[in-house]
Amino acid sequence: MQRLLAEDLDIVAGWRVQRQDGFWLRRLPSQLANRLIRRITGLPFHDLGCSLKAFRASVLREVRLYGEMHRFIPAWLSTVTSPARMAEEPVDHHPRLHGTSKYGLSRTLRVLVDLLAVTFFQRFAARPGHFFGVIGLAVLGAGLAMLAYLGGLKLLLGEDIGGRPLLSLGFFCCIGGLQFLTTGVLAELLIRIYYGARHGQPYVVRQDDGRDAPHA
Repeated sequence: MQRLLAEDLDIVAGWRVQRQDGFWLRRLPSQLANRLIRRITGLPFHDLGCSLKAFRASVLREVRLYGEMHRFIPAWLSTVTSPARMAEEPVDHHPRLHGTSKYGLSRTLRVLVDLLAVTFFQRFAARPGHFFGVIGLAVLGAGLAMLAYLGGLKLLLGEDIGGRPLLSLGFFCCIGGLQFLTTGVLAELLIRIYYGARHGQPYVVRQDDGRDAPHA
């Protein structure tokens, strides 16, 4: 809390440097997951699973969490504030004395799926058409290249292409590419409606009037 105020940060997250739990089922999966999340999100946190965090209230109010997205609070905060206003603080960790942990290897797939969603909103929340458009153009281009190749064989060399699997693959790639492009257009329309209806905004206005208090 003191560091949050002294350095004018928006979040200070705990880092359990000396963890007091099992290596194979807890520490190793956590290390691998945190390393993957750091690489994808670009945030410098070593222990996103630590529940000890202090936030600036005005910034935290801009974040809408749902499902099990509490694991990625710093990543969601990066959509409304700069990573330069985030920090990590080493904290003590004590072994569990009672009960059993609800976390394990079974949650790995859930974390990966949630990470895909976080990455999409972190990079393409205000421009989903770019995400779907790039994929659509790549798939459509591959399909057109296949069909052009088969068309050349048919027209120039007179070969039979009706029974070739490449014909079906090229056809479905073209259909899939067009679907990705139209999905991007629909996503852009939804984003315009969302921001136009004043349910959200693609920017954050910070008010520094001395009334902002941190939450722990």
